[in-house]
Amino acid sequence: MNNIDLIRMATQNLWRRKLRTFLTVLGVMIGTSSIVVMLSLGFGMSQSQKDQMASWGSLTHINVMEGYGPDMGNTTGTPNSAKLNRESVLKLEQIPHVEAVNATIQSFGTIKAGRNETSASIVGVNPDIMESFGYEVEEGRLLHTGDKMNLVFGGEIKNNFYNPKSNTYQEIVIDVINERLKLVIGDEFGLDGADSKAPKEYPIKVVGVFTQGDYSTDYSIFMPIDQLRKLMEESNRTSDSGSRNSTRLEEFTSIIVKVNEVDNVMEVQNLIKDMGFEAYSLTEELDSFKQQSFMIQAILGGIGAISLIVAAIGITNTMIMSIYERTKEIGVMKVIGASIVDIRRLFLLEAGVIGLLGGIVGLIFSYIVSLLLNTFGAGFMNSMGFYSESKISIIPIPLSLGALGFSVLIGLLAGFFPAKRAMNLSALEAIRTE
Repeated sequence: MNNIDLIRMATQNLWRRKLRTFLTVLGVMIGTSSIVVMLSLGFGMSQSQKDQMASWGSLTHINVMEGYGPDMGNTTGTPNSAKLNRESVLKLEQIPHVEAVNATIQSFGTIKAGRNETSASIVGVNPDIMESFGYEVEEGRLLHTGDKMNLVFGGEIKNNFYNPKSNTYQEIVIDVINERLKLVIGDEFGLDGADSKAPKEYPIKVVGVFTQGDYSTDYSIFMPIDQLRKLMEESNRTSDSGSRNSTRLEEFTSIIVKVNEVDNVMEVQNLIKDMGFEAYSLTEELDSFKQQSFMIQAILGGIGAISLIVAAIGITNTMIMSIYERTKEIGVMKVIGASIVDIRRLFLLEAGVIGLLGGIVGLIFSYIVSLLLNTFGAGFMNSMGFYSESKISIIPIPLSLGALGFSVLIGLLAGFFPAKRAMNLSALEAIRTE
């Protein structure tokens, strides 16, 4: 018996018992869609967590802090204090998979625009690495090599100006790019030199404004690191506390290391810790979220699998009933020369077709449910105050193909016992059975 004959007979047998076939396919459909929808919710939750963490900062960035431990270049075995200085930057740049190192210093300053002013953190940064670290401007441009008193403002700075001499507070929005501004360098608790002489005001030019929504830049002002260091040194010389910060000017306030791939972050982070630094990255939190998501997906998938197991029982029942009803037919097939292999293939093919049809319909139903969840569920979540751009339900292509293959496999496994039973039927006894 060739394959075409087997397919034709299987199709005719399934169509002859349309209602039973429909109900069995319906059971497989419910089981397949249950697994797919449940797992899609897990994938959606995992992606939402990942997007939320990405909004906190890049997953390929490692924050490096001063630590106390064995230094990479130390062969004596004694612990050395790891400082954030130029030598450390050179060592960090030599670590495999490191694309760039962003070493910054930080001060505090007041920006004056006529009668109005605002205070903000002043960050000194190397202009050459700003683009590689993903800094984006809403207006103007980033810092360039050769800039001196050119600055880039955070997206919220322009909204924070006020008149210090006014009796009532009124928020004033300044066009910082076109306004004439002056900068006064000082610490957070009072302007350096305020107890000795009037602080010096430096004319500045704003060449860009960062895109709003990034907490790391919204309330900070960025300028070339070498220029900020000079201003801080000059501020120290003119203040009574000139020696207070002089020892810290050669060190950096913070260092961020950019890794080429997310998969290499933990390896680089461990190497940085081996150098004696403290290191932190969002990838650590992401790994924890992945473990939690995997457990939740396993639970959701297990719940959906119960429906598919019930569907497998339904397929088995359908095929066994079919054997009882077709006993004489099986005997005739054996008498006219059909091999037991052909009989087994016939029943397995019928069971596989039921699994395939149920899987296809289940996938279509799953995509419809996913679309409804993402359309109406997202609106409901937003109305409740949970704003997220991530989808509630995500069905990856591998999940669809895996679910389809799994439904066919379930059909074949469910049809194996009935097919074996059909093979073992005696041809003469089958013919005598009415």
